[in-house]
Amino acid sequence: MADAAVGILLDSLSRILAEESYLLLGVEYEASLLQSELILCNSFFKSLERKHGQLAITREYASRIKELVYQAEDAIDMYVAKSVLVRGFLGKARLKFIQFVIGRTVAKKIMGVKIGLNEIYQDRKKFKIRNAEDIKLPVEGDSLRSRRLCYFEETDAVGFNAEAETIIDQLIKGDAERDIISLVGLGGIGKSSLCGKVYNNLVISQHFEFRAWVCISKVQSVREVLEKIIIDELELADEIKNMSDKMLRLELYRYLKCTRYLIVLDDVWRSDWWGDLNHLFPRNMYGSRIVLTTQFKEVAQSVSPYFHYLQPLNKEKSWNLLSEKVFLGGECPSELKGLGIQIADKCGGLPLAILVLGGVLSRREKTVGGWSSVLSSIATAEDTNQLSKVFGLGYNCLPHYLSSCFLYFGFFPEDFEISSRHLIRLWIAEGFVPKKEKASLEEVAEEYLEELIDRNLIELAQKKSGGGVKTCRIHDLLHSFCISKAREGRDLEVWGSNVSSSAGKSRRLGIHSNITEYISSNQSASNLRSLLCFGRDGERFSLKHWKLLYKGYELVRVLDLASLVVENIPSEIENMIFLRYLNLKSDSARTLPPSIANLRHLQTLTVVAPLIRRPQVNFWKMLNLRHFYFNGDAVVPPEDKVNDRDSCLSNLKTLSCISPDSCKGSVLFEMPNLVKLGIYGDFGKHIDSAFETLSGLTALQKLKLVRDRRYERLARLPCWQKFPPTLVKVTLSRTQLSVDPMEQLGQLPNLRVLKLIDSAYDGKELNCTSSSFPQLEMLKLVNLEISRWCVSTGSLPSLRSVVINRCEGLAALPYSLKDLSTLREMQLWWPNIDVLKFAVDLESHKGEGKLKLLIYHAQDGNSLG
Repeated sequence: MADAAVGILLDSLSRILAEESYLLLGVEYEASLLQSELILCNSFFKSLERKHGQLAITREYASRIKELVYQAEDAIDMYVAKSVLVRGFLGKARLKFIQFVIGRTVAKKIMGVKIGLNEIYQDRKKFKIRNAEDIKLPVEGDSLRSRRLCYFEETDAVGFNAEAETIIDQLIKGDAERDIISLVGLGGIGKSSLCGKVYNNLVISQHFEFRAWVCISKVQSVREVLEKIIIDELELADEIKNMSDKMLRLELYRYLKCTRYLIVLDDVWRSDWWGDLNHLFPRNMYGSRIVLTTQFKEVAQSVSPYFHYLQPLNKEKSWNLLSEKVFLGGECPSELKGLGIQIADKCGGLPLAILVLGGVLSRREKTVGGWSSVLSSIATAEDTNQLSKVFGLGYNCLPHYLSSCFLYFGFFPEDFEISSRHLIRLWIAEGFVPKKEKASLEEVAEEYLEELIDRNLIELAQKKSGGGVKTCRIHDLLHSFCISKAREGRDLEVWGSNVSSSAGKSRRLGIHSNITEYISSNQSASNLRSLLCFGRDGERFSLKHWKLLYKGYELVRVLDLASLVVENIPSEIENMIFLRYLNLKSDSARTLPPSIANLRHLQTLTVVAPLIRRPQVNFWKMLNLRHFYFNGDAVVPPEDKVNDRDSCLSNLKTLSCISPDSCKGSVLFEMPNLVKLGIYGDFGKHIDSAFETLSGLTALQKLKLVRDRRYERLARLPCWQKFPPTLVKVTLSRTQLSVDPMEQLGQLPNLRVLKLIDSAYDGKELNCTSSSFPQLEMLKLVNLEISRWCVSTGSLPSLRSVVINRCEGLAALPYSLKDLSTLREMQLWWPNIDVLKFAVDLESHKGEGKLKLLIYHAQDGNSLG
């Protein structure tokens, strides 16, 4: 992360010198010299990358630079913090004197760093650049990257198709009595991938009335298993808050007792776990099944004498998998095939290792020399060290801009499903994403994530409705590699759960359990710049803990407390002046302090607090704000009522949610680059005035309208000309429209995703008229009272996906869906028998593999099994 550290300090220093030079009073000269040295150093990193790739930068060289940069960053940040602190209490004369006294010490530190960087740069010829001729990385265009993502999203778990069919048969054709199936195999063999393939199989989803997946390796108690199933699958989070363990057991047992269920217990490490979990799942006579995955034969034997042992891939299957990854199903040149077979064979039959090496080879020139260098890099490794060697090669071949992003995955708990939206915001706040012409920071970061997925270092978990990555995860073996590699450079540390190390001198800390305990016992952490917390739901964060953050964690830039329940949000939060990312959740806070607007460097602000009503947020002071998320109706003050308004909010991309009355006048015109807008509240009085300004938002792509249930319903939507023509996604929730919205929404020329959710429309009939929705790819209907859905010929010509959930009154699906050649996926939740039969017939009509049909049944619903 040396290059990232240089870039972060350079950006920070350049901004302060340009915009807030008064904060560096007394050290401006030294800071300017350091800035020049950092520019030179940054350019040198980039030239190395262009010429030789990441392998060219020796570990010693990078480590020396990073240590010096961290020294300078600590000195400058602390000096700025003290300057801000004393400015409000001292007169100008005394302030200048204090800054002068402190500044002399800081100036000496800065000059020492500057001299050190210059010496390293002058000595660069002493560092040997190895394999320069072999590390030429081809540049891929957007179309090829997208093609890779699409190709491998649809590729089967290569090598385990026969095993998948065997397990599916065992799950659905066995005895009526509850049965247990165990999968045993080495780490990286593909147990979870195979299990996921089975779990998401159409036959399985239709056969079982209830399914749940729990990763046992990341839970610490039986209660956590209970909570995981009840909260994630039964969606009863509020109902179980105050339940005892005994009550939770009874709740789950009672639900499953008369249900055909499938429970996956993934990555079980200890035999005694099964003794604790066995009694949670009733031995009913409905054909229920439990699938367990483990690396240990004795764990499987303690559950059942029969289990599936996954053998490593043989030589042929190993090469087939590697070839598919590198050539996307195309032909391998004859001169490379022999080398490729040898490379695949060195992976010991482990799909994970093969895929990582495939990611390396896919980015290299397809030459004998290039492939020979890869083979020689892994040929010397012992069998016990083979995975580590492969992971190391995959990491070392990353371009400089991806290495920091990849190691960042070590922050998160093992097997954690990560929101791409949050991840991208974090990367930007950390300074990992540089500015590029004709692309936003978010677009660049999305490309980075897609490239890591393409390299098979990161797994795609869920896709967005409109395309792209929704969630992702990292394999537990690669996760351990990330933590180990990040610790080497004191870039990142984790504490809690299965790890017990403290932050030490690391710049970033992830706390995975007992968060308040850690903060209370580690009250000084001036080295920290990022603090992400991943505790159990329900842990409270009080005012005393806030005070510890103000005093000991004052230099933090990234603060994520969303896994905690923050009791209040104090006004003193403004003291954390370096914050760029802030994520909070509270069930008791009733105010959002106005002082939060004084966090002028804040880029992302997320607040989930249902008791906070209509908070006034002075966005006009937050010129660096890019994303604002609030669960209610935040109020944007009119620009003419704000005395300290500086300029328009050109950086703002997301504003969700604000009140409808905030959209009056020219308020939204001062946000010219707004991409996503959420409006929540009373539409009855303000819908017309709000839409008068919406049409002028030329960059807006996503619009969400949510009615507050306390206010009157919205009768009809404005005419479609009032909507921005750039919209690609529209979501309506609780609006209770009485007039069919399809008439207006169907005219939007670029609309690709439409979601009507929770009584968005109270009518009985939806009509998609001829030539409407020319670009719509995804339609989601949830909890509507419709009984009829009509689709005229020529409508929905681009439709790919349909989701219908809790629309019990819908009597039938449109027959014209059979004529839509683009339709690829249909999800039906609790459909009636006529809808179900039509969907199955539609799947047959489309042909094998052409339509992915997913059917989810109610507890007492019909099952095709």
